[in-house]
Amino acid sequence: MVGRRKISMGISKLIGLKATVLLLAFYFTRKLGVNLIPVPLLYASLVAYLIAIASHPAVNLPLLLGKSSDGIFPLWSMIIFGPFLFFIRLFVPLRRWKSREPLYSEISEGLYVGGWPSSLEHLPPCRPAVIDCTCELPRSSALPNAYLCVATWDTRAPQPSQIESAVRWVCRKRTQNVPVYIHCAFGHGRSVCVMCAVLVALGLAEDWRSAERIIREKRPSIEMNDLHRKSLEEWSRHRLPSKRDGVSVVSSVILSERKHKV
Repeated sequence: MVGRRKISMGISKLIGLKATVLLLAFYFTRKLGVNLIPVPLLYASLVAYLIAIASHPAVNLPLLLGKSSDGIFPLWSMIIFGPFLFFIRLFVPLRRWKSREPLYSEISEGLYVGGWPSSLEHLPPCRPAVIDCTCELPRSSALPNAYLCVATWDTRAPQPSQIESAVRWVCRKRTQNVPVYIHCAFGHGRSVCVMCAVLVALGLAEDWRSAERIIREKRPSIEMNDLHRKSLEEWSRHRLPSKRDGVSVVSSVILSERKHKV
């Protein structure tokens, strides 16, 4: 994972740097004549290089890790990418403990954004439906049945089509008065990107920029990057104008939901 200060390198360069450190450690332990440690170091280095390539914006292949639509990692993924997945599972709770930041924030009534809920106790008490924006963290088996996975690398952005799918899903839940929790690892980037679109779709914000300001008031530590903003901008261009003849236009998502009910 990557800290949410403005870091230009992103996950691909950071993981590539980690891979290089592991490779150097492999080389020097071999030179020292250590027999058992070098092979795991080499394997972890190769896995890290593979992830660095797959998470690069030019490639952007979150499906590499094999996370299914129900949030589960298959056995082959846990075996192949074990060093990375194990590292992430340790890093996220440690960083959360160090930051002392609330796990989640209520942005509007029934709408929450935050970090990875590793157990049912980490969810808002209203037992919300869950949108998971991570590709590297598993869904807890204790989470509610209402679940949508929008698999995205850390520091990368969901595709506009993924954002639209998430918006439609949230709109359906909100018409049923079901609260929704949108999360990534820490509730700073990927989940905020989706929440911005949701606020616009529900008519709670004029555009994604004002939505970002609304979220920041409730969760000051958010940090969307240029990729998040670019994806939101592209998503916005494919939606109805926010106003027509001075009257707010309901999102195309809401309109389509209403048509299905008629």
